[in-house]
Amino acid sequence: MKPQSGRLAFPEDENRHPWLALLLEIQHLTNQGVSKAIKADGRKLACGRGCASCCRTHTDIPVYPLELMGIAWYASEKLSGELRDRVRQQLLQHRDLGACPFLVDEACAIHPLRPMACRQFNVFNTVCAVGEDAFHTRLADVLKPDLKLKNEALREMLRHHKITDGRERRRLVETGEVHRLAQSLREMRWETLAARMAALPAPRPV
Repeated sequence: MKPQSGRLAFPEDENRHPWLALLLEIQHLTNQGVSKAIKADGRKLACGRGCASCCRTHTDIPVYPLELMGIAWYASEKLSGELRDRVRQQLLQHRDLGACPFLVDEACAIHPLRPMACRQFNVFNTVCAVGEDAFHTRLADVLKPDLKLKNEALREMLRHHKITDGRERRRLVETGEVHRLAQSLREMRWETLAARMAALPAPRPV
């Protein structure tokens, strides 16, 4: 995993999976939109490693088909050792967890490939209390990502669905129709990914 102009890069994997380069570009745009909004706001961001309230309270995290491909690839081809085993067991038990199945020891096991929704949800000033969803309790503290970059990322997402006409992509984003492509992360059949992880050899730890 190497940074490339500020974005993650997996050169060998991107050669094997042409869709991966597009996903990484989309994630880079998303990160830029978040960073720009944080800088413009000027307040201190409360989110950090070990703060995982949203991984439990958010039960309707939207995830797009291309993001699901990225998650499946990263979990099955990049995770190794005890973390891989923990994630696979949680995927099998995901309906009983009460949290995102990729949350391990208060950290995201697939952090480099986490969905746009997770990247964009950030809270200022105070860490969320246990069980708190700041979107409903203190919306004024929730980051609003840069709209231009957010929409650009969504328009690029539509390339994966063979929608190349710029006007049509813009229409689908501006009307919100693009969101019909998303599914709820917590409602996916993650048992299928667990089976894939069991079938594939784990990579050697780097």
